Order: sequence, then C-alpha cells, then structure tokens
Amino acid sequence: MNYEEFTSVPVLDVAYRKTRRGKRGKRAEAIFESRETAKLIALSEYLRSGHYEPAPLDAFMIYEPKARTINAPAFRDKIVQRALTDEVVYPALAPSVPYNAFAAQTGKGQHHGLDMMEHHMRTYFLRRKAADEAARKAAGLPYRPMQEWDYADGWVIKGDVRKCFPSTDHDMLKAAVYPRLPGPEFCELLGKYIDQVDGLALGHQTSHICAVYYLSKALHYINQDLGCPMSGMYMDDWYVIVETKEEARRVLEAAREKFKSLGYDLNNKTGIFPLRNGIDFCGFHVYLTQSGRVIRKLRQSSKKKMKRRIKKWERDYKAGLITREKIEESFQAWNAHAAHGDTRKLRQQLREKVDNIYKEAKA
Repeated sequence: MNYEEFTSVPVLDVAYRKTRRGKRGKRAEAIFESRETAKLIALSEYLRSGHYEPAPLDAFMIYEPKARTINAPAFRDKIVQRALTDEVVYPALAPSVPYNAFAAQTGKGQHHGLDMMEHHMRTYFLRRKAADEAARKAAGLPYRPMQEWDYADGWVIKGDVRKCFPSTDHDMLKAAVYPRLPGPEFCELLGKYIDQVDGLALGHQTSHICAVYYLSKALHYINQDLGCPMSGMYMDDWYVIVETKEEARRVLEAAREKFKSLGYDLNNKTGIFPLRNGIDFCGFHVYLTQSGRVIRKLRQSSKKKMKRRIKKWERDYKAGLITREKIEESFQAWNAHAAHGDTRKLRQQLREKVDNIYKEAKA
C-alpha cells in the first residue's frame, strides 16, 4: 500500500470503525461521529498535506498490575494509528517475529504463550526420557522405573527487561524498523508517534508491535545463535529451559549482553531456577512433575485480587452501587482467564461466593 492509498477516506473509515468499538459512549467519539464523513475527509487531507502533527497526549496513571503512566492519544490520532498499524506496520514487522514471541500479534496472546511454554516443558521431558531409554536399551538395561525418573530435572532462566517501554532508544528502534516499511512517508509518520515521549508511549497502538519486533532480536539470538529453542517471550518477560546450571549461566550472560546491545538492562527479578520449582509466566505458575505431567496454577496475586473484589461487590451490591450485570461481566472475564489452568475447584468456590451475593441481597 502506498501513502496515497493509506490516506484515502475508505482506509481511514475502516480504521475509524474499528477504533470506535467499545467507545461509542465516550465524548470524544460522540463528537467525531456527529460529523464523521466530514472529519474523515478533513483527516485525509491533513495527512496528505505533509503538516500532520499528533495532538498532545493525555497522561494518567494505572496501578494494576503495577503503577505505570499511560499516554493516551486523541481519538483522531487513534484512528491514524489503527490504520498505520493494521495496514502498514503489522504486515511489515510480524512475519519476522519468531513463533515463540507472543503478544501484539493475531492469535498469539497470553494464553497461546502459556500453551507454548507447556509444549516446551513436555518436549524437554520427553526428549530426556527418549535419550535415556535409548542409552539403556543399547547397554542391555531395562527401562528405568517411574519412581527413579529424573527427566524433569533441569534449569530455567527467567528474565525480565528493566522498564522496557520507558528505556527504548528511539534511534536504535527506528534503525531496526524503518527499513521494513514501504516508504519514507510511513517512516516519518511512525516517527512522530515514537518521538512523542521518552521511550515508547504505552497508550500508542504502534508501540506494542514495534516493541515486540525489536525485542524479538534477542529471542532470535537465544533460539539460533545460542541453540536454545525451548524458550519464549511475552513482551519483555522471557524464559529459557536448559539441562545444566552451567549452561544456564552461559546463556544468561550472553543474553544479558545481547539485550544491552539493544539498549536494555535486565532487572533484578532475572535469575536461574531449578525447573522443578516451576515457571511463573503469563499469569500462571506452571510445574513439570516427575511423571511428565504439566500443572498450571493460577498466580496467588490473581486469587487474592478476585477474593478482595468479591468482598467489595458484596458491599456495593447491597448499597446499590453496582449492578448484577457489571459483577457478572467482571467475574466471567476472570473466570475465562482462570479456566486456562487447573483451577476447577477454585472457580467453583468463587462462583458460589458470587451467587451468595445475590441470595443475601434478596433475603
């Protein structure tokens, strides 16, 4: 797609209709929608004029899962970013992102990352088991009894980038991304969003796919140059499974240097742990048992938050401050996430607590 096609009203209209989903009750969207055709024509002409500049960002704080600053663009700029991401940046960058890098990609979200990590753990176990059985068969020995299996023994490097978005270097990111874009106009437009804040703005749609693509250079290095394919990355959170602690130390040191070459440091949560301790990833703590079974346990923080939320719902529902529909919407979202783990009993218990809110209110 060339820049003339990109800035056409039909392309911007598709982006506008995607952008307004879930926002039609908000003031900015309502103002735009009241004269949408005229505003889309004006936006098209503004982009083609060569004088387009994004509006100032609206900064605010969020505190879950941790305190972060969100820099939200104006509704008009969200439309442009949606079109730029969907039509240009994503098609240019996504094909070069390795399969075991998750987030900001169609069909490769948090739960896909969880499934892939389980696959890696099972593969690690079965390869060790197959190699041991082949060696014992060649030596004329019987299969090892299950109580003596040590195939789940191994080591995990668990890494996390320190302040990934705020510490992203603009020049280095542009040098990696710009050559893949189809024209200088797109580079200039993307650069306007990159340069709006130090690092990358968390509220920009363009930031996420650019960050995933740039960080995946480290994952390519781990997979191919270091020969560790049983690895994965969700945004700046990554893991590698290896057999020995010595290998884990070597890989971590090499990976640390690779991240440094990209302008990043690893934070103090980065470390080396026995595989039997499990891996904390994508909202779950996942364990590989001696028999080769993989168990997914929900993070304790997620359990505690939902229990606190249910107590608050109980108070607010009695006071008429929240509706049953809002409670169900929030609980079902949590329940759908928790269902990706071994949580049937927990979900039943909390479902009963939620149902009791309605029963007690009627009593």
